[in-house]
Amino acid sequence: MTYHLEIKEEASDEISDAFTWYEDHKEGLGSEFIVLLEEYFERITKKPMLYPTNGKERVAFMDRFPYKIVFGIEKKSVVVYAIFHTSRDPKKLER
Repeated sequence: MTYHLEIKEEASDEISDAFTWYEDHKEGLGSEFIVLLEEYFERITKKPMLYPTNGKERVAFMDRFPYKIVFGIEKKSVVVYAIFHTSRDPKKLER
């Protein structure tokens, strides 16, 4: 079963910010970030239970880029709450 992907507005904003930051530092790097992120979204929607929980949410750590994808499973959807840079204060993730 493949789950439907839902990306919350905050996560969408974080994706946009990361893309812009990487593109500003090296042309094409932002696009590489997006391609890898989409690969993770595909993996997560196919097998979300493979990823560990950090309490009530699940986390997928990206290779190559220092980000983690914070998501939950709601009915038949994977809901992405955050695309969080791993050097940031984890308390900023608390809801």
